[in-house]
This record gives sequence, structure tokens and C-alpha cells, in this order.
Amino acid sequence: MTMFSTSWRILVAAVAVLASARTQEWSAEKLATETAGFQSGLLKDRLAQVGGLLQHKANVFPAMVARLHGDHREYRLKIDQLLDQLADPRWQVREDAERTLIDIGGPARAVIEQKKEKFDVLEQNIRCARILDALGAKGTAAEDRERQLVRGLVTTALYWDADPRLSRALRSALGHTDSSIVDGAIRALGKLGGDEDATAVAQMVPWKGGVHRLAAVSALGRMHSAKAAALCRQVLDPKPTGDDLAGTKPSRTEIMAIVRALHSHGSDPDATALLQELAKSPDPVVAAGAAIVAPDKGGKVNARFTLPDRTVAPGTFGGFFGDSQLALGVFEGLPAAELSFADCDTIEFPDHAPVAATKPRIFLNQGSLLMGDLVGVDAETVRVVSPWFGSLAIPRREVQGIALDPELDRLVGASVDHDRVRRRDGTFVEGRVAGVADGKITIDAPSGGRTEVVLTDVSGLLLQRPRVVESDATTYSRVDLVGGERLIGFVADSSSDHLAVVLPIAGASVLPLSAVTRIETGVGGGAMWGFTLIADYSDNRVFEVDEQGRVVFEMNDVFGAWDAECLDNGNLLITEFAINRVQEVDRKGKTVWAYEDLKNPYDADRLSNGNTLIADTFGSRVIEVSPDKKVVWSYAKDIRPYDADRLPNGNTLIADMLKDRVIEVSPAGEIVWEMKDVPNVHDADRLPNGNTLITQRNKGLVIEVDRDGRVVWQLTGLSSPSDADRLPNGNTLVAENQYVREFDRRGNEVWRKPTSWAVEVNRY
Repeated sequence: MTMFSTSWRILVAAVAVLASARTQEWSAEKLATETAGFQSGLLKDRLAQVGGLLQHKANVFPAMVARLHGDHREYRLKIDQLLDQLADPRWQVREDAERTLIDIGGPARAVIEQKKEKFDVLEQNIRCARILDALGAKGTAAEDRERQLVRGLVTTALYWDADPRLSRALRSALGHTDSSIVDGAIRALGKLGGDEDATAVAQMVPWKGGVHRLAAVSALGRMHSAKAAALCRQVLDPKPTGDDLAGTKPSRTEIMAIVRALHSHGSDPDATALLQELAKSPDPVVAAGAAIVAPDKGGKVNARFTLPDRTVAPGTFGGFFGDSQLALGVFEGLPAAELSFADCDTIEFPDHAPVAATKPRIFLNQGSLLMGDLVGVDAETVRVVSPWFGSLAIPRREVQGIALDPELDRLVGASVDHDRVRRRDGTFVEGRVAGVADGKITIDAPSGGRTEVVLTDVSGLLLQRPRVVESDATTYSRVDLVGGERLIGFVADSSSDHLAVVLPIAGASVLPLSAVTRIETGVGGGAMWGFTLIADYSDNRVFEVDEQGRVVFEMNDVFGAWDAECLDNGNLLITEFAINRVQEVDRKGKTVWAYEDLKNPYDADRLSNGNTLIADTFGSRVIEVSPDKKVVWSYAKDIRPYDADRLPNGNTLIADMLKDRVIEVSPAGEIVWEMKDVPNVHDADRLPNGNTLITQRNKGLVIEVDRDGRVVWQLTGLSSPSDADRLPNGNTLVAENQYVREFDRRGNEVWRKPTSWAVEVNRY
């Protein structure tokens, strides 16, 4: 009897404890009210909120899973179905679909906007516009709060323990209409998921044209799952037909993200086996990245992480995963915070002071700047001994030039016809560098004969530039070293105190972080020295500033300068709108070439064939003029061109303000691409990814559009912009009224130079 009573009391107590625990579980309402930090626009506030939730893990979990699970996939399928019905041949079906989308479509605003821009039939465009207007009138505050909450919960999942219920909820979140939520769910599944999750993540690789591909392949590489490893193999070597990953051949950037993720596994046998296979890849960059390993000696390296709002958060570096990194000791409640490359694309190491360069600097066309001992130059190669990459034989065609004088700050002045040797007194020796040996440079003159120049008298070698340079659309990381080297390549592996990097031309190297001053992810290729040339229309001047914004060159009395370009030979090509002239001038202001049969031109570019392409704006034509001033090509079909660029495919891109459009014209004068409805268009640039960057002056707007004319990125609220350039690091440089400004990929201003009225800007 006593035993029964005791057992009964224990059972009652257990039930009471369980009931008490359940009463402490957060409701959906409590979850919403206790997560105000997720509504902040600041990353630090959102991550602090994550840390707060982790203090209540047991109580939060049920409500969190329910909110994440939702009905995202069903909702997305319903929205896609309704959007398709907007093109149904039956009028009543179209009407019902439009009304339903107005009633339920608020969270799917982004999807509806995409369909409006990329419609199947015109009526879809018209009805989507009406739906968006109606949704705007209803307001989006509640939907925005819900989206921010779900985004925060997806981030929180990264710091949770693996749990089948959480994995199911995250798989459901893959169907959300917000792409950042989908990317977050993919990243969380990469950390927590298993075989079943691997299949769901793999389905996101080709989803919607690959918009989530980098996140998905990174997650597959990170998963501790035999199924994920098998799917990685399919991604890396997809079959032509017969599987869901057919036709999803990854880029080198995506393959290296997989390599980076696999390295983070440690001794996991599936990851090790896959790395061993990749080490035999025919791609030397992939093979080197798979084989190299960054040692971890337990060092603690201070770092500063640049957040999306441009604030800099101090902490210590923890290493990279596929598309994210660890920031240690940065955020309250999160000793180890995982930041995606979208959350943080720049890391600085403030304790690592730069040292003065003493060895020759080798500038590569690809963008890297190497240092080392110059061993020799012959007809095919430049031979260098690098302290990081060892003995290198670099193809001459890959080398932009070599700076021997530590004071030489740029290599402007190369020729497309021959090499140029720059003496320390500023004079040049023209010809072909035949060799470097015994402290001398041998140059074959264009007219015959040989010249020798003592190496100590030389400040730099400018090697012959190719007439046509193909755009490099690859996404790299940039690693700056204390000695001044700039490495544009891939981080293959990392630890808390080392990096393993691979450069396409130089090979692989392990770097102690003590040698690194800065890491930037998501940059493009291409060599730049940080000089900015500005045409200031109001002040009648053209001037050049360095990276610190200091004026290092200035030319005054330039009448109505609307365009200025720095040429390969160091001269300037200046378009003077007010006096109907395009002229090439040297750095002393002497006219080298001029063309004046024009009517208020706005733009001119020197082409690789030596001709000059001119937007003769009020002459209503674009013309190509030879050095002897003959018009060898023109397009004059009812246009008022404010900008014209010759594309690598031989076509010409024209910003036509007369008809509010941008057109791409073939050599035969046929329009092969057109973007309409861009009023007051002043500038248009074709980007390496195939998109077009367009500047609209009166709207204070710069937009990036894809080949279908869909806006994929924009800057708003500008002050009468006339020109915009996309830089290799992904930033955008804009010439505006009163200043030149540089904006990062999120639209944050990162640099400015006051002017009176900047109308053109170039950085090189």
C-alpha cells in the first residue's frame, strides 16, 4: 500500500511538471511580441534577438517550428497557379484570379512583381500592375512584420541542435516567396540536415534559374550526409539527361564553394573521399583547392567585420564555410556568429600593419598584384620567384606590366602594338622586350635593331596589351597582404589563423593570417590602382584623385566637359559639349588629336582598333572615326544619343534620350536588343554578367536590368546622376550634381568626393 501511494505521488508529480512545462511554451502571439529585435533594420539587433531566443530554447521551440513550417510551399504553388490563370483564355478565370491575388497576394509581392516584368502575355503585365497597385493601397505593414519574423527564425535555426521537426519546418520554408528566407533555410539545413534534407536542398540548385544555387551547393558540401556527398557528385558532374540536376553545370565559383564547405568537415570520410576525387580534377584551380589544407595552430586573430549598414564590428576570425564565415565574440548572446557573405563581405585585420614594398610588383590582367624577384622575360613568359607561390612562369599575355621602382604608383601607358619600357626619368623605349638578364633589359625596336637599358635605370615595364579584352564574369575573393600584394582568387580552406588560397594563374599557397590585412568576398576580376578621373561640367575642369581623395592631377579651362577617359598611353580623351569637340590631350594639356565636325557631343570612347566612338548627341548620330578623321561607321536612325559603348561582340550599346530607351545595334544597323520606358537616360553600360546598368538623370535613379528588361538592382534618391560605373568589387560609382559617390552592393554610400557638377567618372 505504501509502495502504491509512493508511485502514485511520483506519477502525479511528473504529470504536474509536464503540465507546468507545457504552460511555459510560447504561444504564436508571445513569439511575435517577444521578438521585436527581428523587426530592426540592423543586423546586430537581429542577431542579439537570436541570442535572446536561445535563452528560452525549450519554450520557444514548438511555436518556432510551427511558424517556420507554415504553408509556404502550398501558398507558393497557389500564387504560381493564380499568376498562370491571369493568362487563361477565359475572361472569368482571369477576373477571379486577379481578385484572389488582391485578397491573398500580399506576401507574394516580389513574385507578382517578377511576373509583371517577365510576363507570358501582355494581359498578365496589365493585371499584375493593377494587383500591385491594390496591394500598395492596402498597406504591407503586417506582411513585412511576418516576413521579418520568419527571416529571424530561419537565422535562429542555425544555432539550434539538429531535430527532425525543425528540419521538416525548414524544408517547408524552402517554398517561401522571400528569397532571403529561402537562402537562410538552405544554409540552416546545410548545418543541421541529413539525407532527407539533402534531397530537398538539391532541388533548390536549379530552382528558378539557379537564384539559390550558390547557397544550395554550399549547403550540400557542408552536410554530414552520404546522400549529400552523392548529390555533390551529381552537381559537379551532372548527367546530360535523366536526373533533376541535368544541365546545372556549376561555375568555378560554385565548385570552390563546395570545396570550401568540404574542407570544413574535418575528418568526415564522405567529405575526405570527395576532396580526394576533386584533387584529380582537370581544372587546376579546383584540383589545387581540394588538395591544399589550412593548418589550425589555435591562434586568435583580431578582426573587424563590415556589416550591411557599413558599421564595423570587432571580434576574432573563426574561418569560412561554403558561403559564410564565423565571427567570434562579436554579438551579445552569440559567442560564434555565422555571417553569410551577404551579411558581411569585408573583413579587416587591424593588427597587421602594411610594410613598404621592396621587390618588383607584377600586375596581372586578371587583377592580382604579385611581388617577388624578377628572374627573366622571354617571348612567352615572365619568370618570377614569389615568396608565397614559389617559382612562377606566367604567360606574357597575362601580365599587364612590372613595376621595378617602389615609387611607381600606376602602370598607365601600355600600347596595343608593342611593349614599352619606362625609364626613371619618365621617357619610354618602344619595342618588344626580348629578355631580361645580367642586370639589363634588351628591347627589339619596331624599326629593327636592339637597345639595352640598365635595369637600375628602369621604373617599369608595360607589356603589350591585347586589342580585345574579354570580360571576366567570375566571382572571386580578394586577399590583401601586408607587403602590398593583392590576390584575386579563391579561398579554398581556412582556420582561425590560416588561409589556403588559389589563384587562377599563380597556383595555391597557405598564408598565415598575420600576413593578411583584408579579405573581401564577391569581387570581380580586373586590375585597378584606385585613381578616379572626374569631369566637372560646372567648373570646366577634369581632375584625378587617388584612393584618399587627394587631387593628383587637374586640367582647367576644359569647356563644357561632359566626358573624360584615361587612355592606355596615359593621355586623356575629353568630350567638350559646349564647343563641339572631342580631343586627346597629354598630361601637359597639349592636343594630340581632335575631331570637331560635331554638334554638342556627350560621350567618346577610344576603341581597341585605334578609332574613336562618339555620341554626337544633337547631331543625332553615333559615329566611329578613324585616326585620320574619317567616319568609318555610323548609326543615325532617329536618335539623340547621350552615351555609346562598343561591346565585345561588335555591337554598339546606345542610350537614346529621344525615345527614352537603350538599344543594342549590330554593325549592320539592326536593333538586336531594346529597353524601353527609361526616360532621361544618360548612360548605359553592359555588365560582365550580361545585364545592363542604366542611369536616369531626372529620376535620380540607377538601375540594373537583365536581358528581359527586369530590374534586378537599383539606386534611388540620387542627385541628378549622369554616369554610373560598376566596379570590379561589385560597388557602383556615380557622378552626380555636387559630388561623386560610391555605393556598395546594398546601396550604402562608402566613398564620396565633393564637386560642383560631376557628369562623368572613371576609376582605373
